[in-house]
Amino acid sequence: MRAELQDVMNMLRRLQGSIDSGSATEELGAEVDDIMDALFEAMKKLPEETVASEEGG
Repeated sequence: MRAELQDVMNMLRRLQGSIDSGSATEELGAEVDDIMDALFEAMKKLPEETVASEEGG
């Protein structure tokens, strides 16, 4: 899990760099899609109780 979250952090750093350099909207959108996919995959590895408690459930 730690490795997956580190990957997401690295993706967010790349996104920040793209934003700072004024990248095209399509490129930024693709990076956001990749980050959301990576977060979804990491969330699937969490126990249900952990996800439910963090969502307020």
